[in-house]
Amino acid sequence: MAKKNRTKIPQVNKVRAILQKEINSKCPNCENTDVGHFEIHHIDENPENNQNENLILLCPICHSKITKKDIHIDEVKKWKNNLINKNSDIQFISVTIDNENCGWEAIKGAINAFEAVRFKSLFPIFNFTFINNSERTILLTNIELKNRRLPVGLSGPPIEVPTILRPTIKYKIRLPKEGETINTALNDDIIIPKNTAFKFQVEVFDDCMERFMPPHNKYVLNFKFGFNNDFYIEVPKVLLNSSSDYDKLKHVGLG
Repeated sequence: MAKKNRTKIPQVNKVRAILQKEINSKCPNCENTDVGHFEIHHIDENPENNQNENLILLCPICHSKITKKDIHIDEVKKWKNNLINKNSDIQFISVTIDNENCGWEAIKGAINAFEAVRFKSLFPIFNFTFINNSERTILLTNIELKNRRLPVGLSGPPIEVPTILRPTIKYKIRLPKEGETINTALNDDIIIPKNTAFKFQVEVFDDCMERFMPPHNKYVLNFKFGFNNDFYIEVPKVLLNSSSDYDKLKHVGLG
């Protein structure tokens, strides 16, 4: 295997200081505090990508576990996202599924992954929770959603979808086409007082319910939430009908 080209990180001491402040001098995984021996890790494993968003400071043990693939890249991305949000005025807490009002359940052992398991409704309804850590009142004004469909193989015949009356949810966002991004300006802004946690629901829908039907429809959803018509907070990706993100199908030979 060809060795990846490693580009020296520009102003590495300054970058290291920024990353050390971001983690509060403590490994984001094991809370080791021997920061003098910490190492800079490239999250996407591309040594030429030296953007701060792609760098994280880790203890040597956790860095080694990542290199050996004992820790998955999605977990590292989650650490970085939590660090960014923790140091932001708007802190993302969680995304869950409203399984009482839709037919989706969380996939056990997977991060932010959900699957359709019954036909109560095939339109997923998400609960998003944030905290406004700022000293001012803010408004939730926009929701941006990008969709990427995952490749699927032969998964059996499709299941007939019954006619269902959809529940009324405050924010309804249409499922974008493959690779498309939809930015929805909210008619009813949420007013969030300072130092307050807030929770709201987003239902993702389409004119054709079959677009959500398992097992042939698997998606990666990327949500961004706009505040005060000024800035956006990006949350971890959401997986539908899949426990992991991937680019290609794994082919197993028949022997």
